[in-house]
Amino acid sequence: MLRRSLVIDPKDTVAVLLENAQKGDRVQTPDGDEITVLQDIEFAHKVAIIEHAERQPVYKYGQEIGYMAEATPKGTWIHNHNMRCDRGR
Repeated sequence: MLRRSLVIDPKDTVAVLLENAQKGDRVQTPDGDEITVLQDIEFAHKVAIIEHAERQPVYKYGQEIGYMAEATPKGTWIHNHNMRCDRGR
């Protein structure tokens, strides 16, 4: 099932889910590609819309919000288990 998501800026590397998504659901990127969600992801959480390399910056709403702690494929749930942020340190 195609799930609603939000991408604000062309340089965003994640989409924010506007509803819960189950493994196998899809989200659409701004350029019209569909990405398969690789695990269950809750409403308002992030899903990768590009493949990320380890230490690659993550962009949401046009802002760098952190970097990847590990390489992740498209469709991966992005959260503090696989992303780091040095702000405030």
